[in-house]
Amino acid sequence: HPIHEIVKVDYYLPGCPPSGDVFWAFLSDVIAGREPSLPYELIHFD
Repeated sequence: HPIHEIVKVDYYLPGCPPSGDVFWAFLSDVIAGREPSLPYELIHFD
């Protein structure tokens, strides 16, 4: 079962695995007290 079917998940980080840039952007926003925002440049798969 996917984890979101068992427990509430607040955020998803795309990628398998997510890149370091995605982690950095996400954690920087969380630490600064901002709602995490991942720009398209970090999450596109083309």
